[in-house]
Amino acid sequence: MMVADVGLPVNPRGLEAQLMGAVTDGISVTLQAGLHIDGGAVREGSFADFHYARQRHSPTTVEVHLMPPGGAPGGAGELGVPAAAAAVANAYARATGTRPRSFPINF
Repeated sequence: MMVADVGLPVNPRGLEAQLMGAVTDGISVTLQAGLHIDGGAVREGSFADFHYARQRHSPTTVEVHLMPPGGAPGGAGELGVPAAAAAVANAYARATGTRPRSFPINF
């Protein structure tokens, strides 16, 4: 579940979709997505090499709740990524008994 307060959401359904994508971003950067630097050059040449989470790695349901409109229209940007990444890291720690100290965990 994710809750967001962005003031007046101009496109609530689009905002929900954006926050659902943030969950996948959080899963990716916490568990597996990262860049390798060899000799000053990035090894990953495209997103295909980036180990981004696929749909099969995403939760089957994601609940997004928007706070009642209040104030001027705002934006979400990458609002959900840090929260999702923290939730994934905490779930990993509880499941394994080991707190991750560097990310991505399963690189």
